[in-house]
Amino acid sequence: MKMRAFLVLSLLIVEAFANRYRYYRYSKLKPQDVPECMSPGLVAQFEDNPKLKGYIIERHQGLSNSARINFQKYNKYPAIENFLKSLGNRPSIGPSGQKIYAYDEVIGTTVENRKIYLVKIFKKDMHKRTRYSKRMRKPAILIDGTLHAREWISPAVVLYFINQLKNNPQQDPAIEKLVDMYDWYFIPVANPDGYVYTYTTDPCWRKNRRQTSSDPVCYGVDLNRNFGYDDKTWDPSVGGSTDPCNYNGYTGTGPFTEEETKAVMKVMNRKGVNFVAYFSFQSYSQIWAYPWGYKKEALPDAEDLRKAAQVGADAIFAKSKRIYRVNQSARIPEFGLIAGASDDYARGGANIKYSYTIELRDTGEKKFFLPASEITPNGEEMLEGVKAFANYIYKPRRKYYYYKKW
Repeated sequence: MKMRAFLVLSLLIVEAFANRYRYYRYSKLKPQDVPECMSPGLVAQFEDNPKLKGYIIERHQGLSNSARINFQKYNKYPAIENFLKSLGNRPSIGPSGQKIYAYDEVIGTTVENRKIYLVKIFKKDMHKRTRYSKRMRKPAILIDGTLHAREWISPAVVLYFINQLKNNPQQDPAIEKLVDMYDWYFIPVANPDGYVYTYTTDPCWRKNRRQTSSDPVCYGVDLNRNFGYDDKTWDPSVGGSTDPCNYNGYTGTGPFTEEETKAVMKVMNRKGVNFVAYFSFQSYSQIWAYPWGYKKEALPDAEDLRKAAQVGADAIFAKSKRIYRVNQSARIPEFGLIAGASDDYARGGANIKYSYTIELRDTGEKKFFLPASEITPNGEEMLEGVKAFANYIYKPRRKYYYYKKW
């Protein structure tokens, strides 16, 4: 009996020291020390040490509690909504004296009843309707963010783009030129439920928040495995999972089972819009990737996509000395083969020639917990890259150039 009591007491002491060590280990976090997101174990650590979550979310990353947008910090979803809805209040005036317009549109509603927003930025004098064919219409570029909830730098950089193109704080003629050449469409937070969950519960959460299983109760589909237009481009065996309780990679039961992916897909296929390029901003690794991801076979015009991406990557390096690797997605070692990705669908399903996934900062030091101090420099370098890319693909333009069915 005494031996049993002694063993129980010993276990309690060991557990107490373990909890104390766990608290000490994270309460002493330095900026370069970040937790791993390989399993749901971080949530259990939050339960043991509630201060840990606040440390990671607020002190390490820099989450704003304001209802107003703050471009130097990460923002909660209501603040993002308020900003997006305010964009259409009045036009901005560019360096040329011309007006730059924006409007927001709700393109979907999530299972937790949050709205998914699309923003368009354009000039009316460059936006007249024409009775001619599609190939005479103004080209457009679509950029989305937050397909994966934990990648906070993604929506932050998309919001940076929106502010620069609409409000042009530095009154830069080169930025206004982008609006002269293209209509710009943005989906800053494609996964609002997952995004909110990352700052209320689990900073490592990747998926959306739809219940996928009742016994046991499980949640979430990986939205970037939920696109596809046939049984090869959506395939759980290629970089995904059929397990509805898989923490990271459950693909759903078929393509476009989720409200979020349906919303993005419908925008890609919108009639009357000439999307010539699509970017999905994700993190991390500093990579500019193009299709295919589900197979190693190259596109017939892969060299076009590679050259255009390299122009952007070179502009980023000239701006910040950051190296962004350019390659086909399936040939990137960190990725492996991936079916169900949005850029594959944009190219093969929606016929958008220049379709890419861009993995933003960093290369692995801070991983998904990139401090807010990185938002502006990451936004600046990406704007330089996309600006160079946009100018490059516009220069050789001919009537047929953008609209051939590839």
